[in-house]
Amino acid sequence: MDFPLINKSWKKGMNTFDIIFPNKKFGGSYNLGVLIIYNLINNFPNWICNRIFLDEGKITSKILGFTFQYELDYHNFFKLLEKNNIPKNKNEREQIILAGGPYVNANQKALQDYIDLFVLGDSEEIMPQLLKAYEERKDKQSFLKSVSKIEGVFVPGITKEVKYACVEDLDKLPYPLYQPLPEKISKEYVFGKAFILEVERGCPFRCKFCPMPLRRKVKHRSLENIKKIIVEGIKINKRKKVVIYTPSFAHPQRKEILKYLLSKNLEFSVPSIRMEIVDKELMNLIKKGGQKTLTIAPECNEELRFKIGKSIRDKAYFNFVELAKEIGFPKIKAYFMIGIPEQTDKDIKEMIILIKELKKRFNNLYISINPFVPKPKTELEKHEFNIKTLKNQAKLLKKELYKEKINFKLSSIKSAYKEWELSHKS
Repeated sequence: MDFPLINKSWKKGMNTFDIIFPNKKFGGSYNLGVLIIYNLINNFPNWICNRIFLDEGKITSKILGFTFQYELDYHNFFKLLEKNNIPKNKNEREQIILAGGPYVNANQKALQDYIDLFVLGDSEEIMPQLLKAYEERKDKQSFLKSVSKIEGVFVPGITKEVKYACVEDLDKLPYPLYQPLPEKISKEYVFGKAFILEVERGCPFRCKFCPMPLRRKVKHRSLENIKKIIVEGIKINKRKKVVIYTPSFAHPQRKEILKYLLSKNLEFSVPSIRMEIVDKELMNLIKKGGQKTLTIAPECNEELRFKIGKSIRDKAYFNFVELAKEIGFPKIKAYFMIGIPEQTDKDIKEMIILIKELKKRFNNLYISINPFVPKPKTELEKHEFNIKTLKNQAKLLKKELYKEKINFKLSSIKSAYKEWELSHKS
């Protein structure tokens, strides 16, 4: 049994909606998109919303919403349709299928033959209009024609221009306070029994490989609203830990947020830390919040890092790991990429030197190396994924890092290639 669930009694004339995460429950339970839709729809008196995962739940509703977080969830979508005896051909099924999330926000073409409509941008702006339209027009074609005029809705074959819905003021939105988790959770639930706290949307940094800042301006919740959400969320969910959900934690009152969490005797964790915003006071606050591992993403050597829009010098990372050691953090995760445009053997060798220098300054350094996957709607989207180049770079890295006895994890080049194919599929 999950807790806390939004329990609603069925009454005649009510509608049901299934929000579906096409992957395992241990990841989907924390997904903000799922939580937003689950809370938002259940807030309407004539609607009941149920959560469905790849490994739990049965699809029963006539109107379904899939959230696609990752390219490889593409295949799980078809597994779920088959498992629930739902036709792939949208012209042969009675169900109406919506899709949202990062994957389809970047590329609608890959799934447009199977999805009835796409929800693009901030779903809080779109969903109330969709629900109202469905109540008025349950005939599928009539419904689709009606909602095609809503900004942020893309109906293949009807909508002429792709537009994204954008919320201007996060404080005016209802927050997903109910965040159900199983009463007993395994280690696969990486955040444990935590409350997810979204403090901002968008990112102020302009990394050329990231699609996030290209679609929306940065919006911050007010400190007053954040405090209210914390109090209500902790009370409803009975949690002792908060996970701060943000791409860069660039909130102008980030320190005040952490101080407030500490005043409530709550543990917390923050995402990957940007060198542009970090200082000793912020790191001390993070340490007091109980976080044991810090995450940074140097990506590559300094020269190439500047070329891809991440204008941070190696010295900033050296200062960071030395400060982390001084404060007493046990572990740091550092993420790097291979296969970046214009990346040469010289760049790889300089990246190895950087890793060695970081390791000297902070011994318990976890190194993760990932193949670069060019994403649609980014400045680097046209870069071709070259398996041969990646294998050669990986070979050079392995040789040098093994020689230095530096442990690292190299993500699958084969999986990354599939991700690239699906991200640009049309």
